[in-house]
Amino acid sequence: MKITFESKITLIITALCLMVFVLFHYYPAQLGSVCVLNGKFNTGSVTDYLSTIGYIFGHAGPEHLLGNLSFFLVLSPIIEKTYGRNKYMLMIVTAAIFTAIIHILFWENGLMGLSGIVFMLIILSTLIHAKSNELPFTFLLVLLIYFSQEVYLSFSKDNVSHMAHLAGGISGIFWGYFKR
Repeated sequence: MKITFESKITLIITALCLMVFVLFHYYPAQLGSVCVLNGKFNTGSVTDYLSTIGYIFGHAGPEHLLGNLSFFLVLSPIIEKTYGRNKYMLMIVTAAIFTAIIHILFWENGLMGLSGIVFMLIILSTLIHAKSNELPFTFLLVLLIYFSQEVYLSFSKDNVSHMAHLAGGISGIFWGYFKR
């Protein structure tokens, strides 16, 4: 048996999340400006623009990081193989920026984590084998369960950006169903 590194985007993002998590402990101010999306966006700040993607690498704690990476490592290689590296990177970047724009427009608190990307992957995984005129029942169940849960939880005060989850899910619908 030999170890293979077949899902390079998945492995790079995982490594960046782990590296940022460790380094954030030692350099919170320096990494915080890039790995936390500030809701008070300064159009004159280069680091604020970098944070519109960089926030996906930052995580609030070990539970947050491990929870996101658990789903990410299961789903990401499947999506990366199905769509190819270039399109998969485009999916991640556009989902991150879409989520960042929504966050900046409506909230002033910080945002960090891979959760929106994970929700995009959950949606995409239900649409992989769908044909053009079909709507998979698993897709409908995921919409019912995950989206209704996120809408319901968005009214709670739990320091979780349920809007980021919903934005990631919307990105998954866009890429999986309309941009196949």
